[in-house]
Amino acid sequence: MADIASLPSDFQIKSYLGLRGQPLVYAITFACCLGFLLFGYDNGVFSGLTTDPAFLAQLSNPNSTLLGFIVAVYELGCLFGALICAFWAEYFMRKTVCSVGGGVLILGTIIQTSSYSLGQMIVGRIVTGVGMGFITSAVPIWQAETTLAHSRGRMIAAQLTSLIVGIVISYWIDYGMSLHSSSVQWRFPIAFQIIFAFGLIAMCSVLPDSPRWLAAHGYTQEALDVLSSLRSAPPSSPIVSSEFQDIQTAIALERDSTGSWKDVFSNGGIMGWQRTLIACSVQACQEFSGINMIVYYGPYIIQNSIGLSRTDSLLVSGGMQLFFLAMSFFPWILLDTVGRRKLFIFGGCGMGICMLVSAILIKLGGKRNGIGAVVMLYLFQGFFTVGWMSNMWCYPSEILPVRIRQRAGALSVVFQWLSTFLVVEITPPAISNIGWKTYIIFAVLNFSNVAIAWYWFPETARRTLESVDYLFAGCKSVREVVLRSTHKGGEQRDTGPLVGEEPRSEEKDEVTEIIMAV
Repeated sequence: MADIASLPSDFQIKSYLGLRGQPLVYAITFACCLGFLLFGYDNGVFSGLTTDPAFLAQLSNPNSTLLGFIVAVYELGCLFGALICAFWAEYFMRKTVCSVGGGVLILGTIIQTSSYSLGQMIVGRIVTGVGMGFITSAVPIWQAETTLAHSRGRMIAAQLTSLIVGIVISYWIDYGMSLHSSSVQWRFPIAFQIIFAFGLIAMCSVLPDSPRWLAAHGYTQEALDVLSSLRSAPPSSPIVSSEFQDIQTAIALERDSTGSWKDVFSNGGIMGWQRTLIACSVQACQEFSGINMIVYYGPYIIQNSIGLSRTDSLLVSGGMQLFFLAMSFFPWILLDTVGRRKLFIFGGCGMGICMLVSAILIKLGGKRNGIGAVVMLYLFQGFFTVGWMSNMWCYPSEILPVRIRQRAGALSVVFQWLSTFLVVEITPPAISNIGWKTYIIFAVLNFSNVAIAWYWFPETARRTLESVDYLFAGCKSVREVVLRSTHKGGEQRDTGPLVGEEPRSEEKDEVTEIIMAV
């Protein structure tokens, strides 16, 4: 451990881009936002292309099943990228993984943009997906490990607002380019994302990495220096020394863990495998809400389920994404005040009701019912934005212990992309074959998500990443942790201090003894 007391009194706090303290955290947040803007752009850009005659003609006019595969194969690439991260990313700094992901994504984008055949487009989609799998595996962890607990939710909510900005940009570029008659109407929208990828790589090259990753890999002095820069305070200051001590204590509690796959699937005294399962579950649950059915196929659904023209479908979908963007600012405030669990439950209930009402209105048919169904899809995106979108990217990074955070976090992203692939693959044939019943399926899945969140998801809002370890230590079941986190665990309610509270020494000693005993 770096000896804080031995540091010189004239210790110089390093600046990055001339920034330190909260402005430096904002700079890291901006870099992470670029990563999620890319994520949103990639999600949305093919939405307008699925009804583009020139694009479809270039790919020999695929049927609904093949079209679903062309769109969904990107998710397989993302899954492969996340799997690679699960095995090897922990050996590299968080920002390095982001930079490599940006480079791979640029390569895939070039392949897609220059496509003249179905095979080349599929290869480009897969390569682009691999890059995005890298980015989505590393960005939330880099953000969570550099941000103070009381603002962590707000910073990650900003990333998800950027994701929606990416979707909005892609939708309106699709609409604008649809007025052209040549292949530029689909090549330009695909190529445009390269700008954001270069921006991400540039930012990663000049910003600091996670102090928690540095400390966990033996770079204790470097970790202390970065932490001083992030908090704009010398190592001897209470805010830096306390946080650094918490990091070192958490690493010590996990000292028997090497971050291997065995640790991901073992208890380790801090419920390692159970926390990995929670992280994977929250990713899968949000995908089975049906959100990507709308994001990827908004115009397709509105044109085929509700009956609007292609132009009107593009306009309605573009407006839907603007509403999506407006709603995304609510989690900036709500995530750290209302908490994670209540938002999961609120969002799930709202989305389930919207899907159910949409099914009824589409079944009844008619112009007025069609307008009502569009309104329900708008409200659905609002409930998703407030309840699940920011929450589910914040939650896995918070719930996982530091030693397995990258590996288990990447595994949770694998579940996310696998679930997305299933939803994106089945949507076109489902809309074509069972129509309104598709919405009934997603209504049931959303109500199931509510039950899962209520019973199994502990509250992590306003807790430091290290205090979450104390929350799990010594518990016999996840439900016990849930009750403890919501202060319904009787005498256990004091375990795991909230931000602004220091763990009492006897609490730390007790938890240390539990881990050693295990």
